[in-house]
Amino acid sequence: MSEFVTVFEITRNSNGIFADVLFRLLIGVACLIGGLFVVVRKWRRGAGAASRIAPLFLIVWSLAWLYLHDFPHVFGHINKLLNAYEEKKYQVVEGLVEVLHQQPATGHAKGDIVVVNGKQFEVNYFYATPAYHNTLAHGGVLGRDVYARIYYYNGEILRIDIRER
Repeated sequence: MSEFVTVFEITRNSNGIFADVLFRLLIGVACLIGGLFVVVRKWRRGAGAASRIAPLFLIVWSLAWLYLHDFPHVFGHINKLLNAYEEKKYQVVEGLVEVLHQQPATGHAKGDIVVVNGKQFEVNYFYATPAYHNTLAHGGVLGRDVYARIYYYNGEILRIDIRER
């Protein structure tokens, strides 16, 4: 009997997403604290308003950076996917993989469209997610005629087991 091998399993830092988001958060917080520190220091020393323009710009930029990155949503998305996997709230589909569309290595098109036992998935290498995102052009395992068992939640792949040949 053929055995399955797990080739992808979601973790908090799958695809480097968690570390990347923390780094971006650190940039925003560091710029905000630095800008506030310089503004307060210049204000206490009685420096003119013109000398506070650069740190005020830094404060505004850091607030925009923090707002536009929408960190609560990103961390919430990561936690939602992890909780779904850990609490077994996922669905499972198993069968031969059909590739309907392959994303070019450079992007600029929709992701790989794969179908397993009637369930369609889009795998997009350029989508920042801890879920599976490796397209065929980037070493993905969901190729034509691969027998796979896919664990998914809301269309995002949490785990892939493939049958050894």
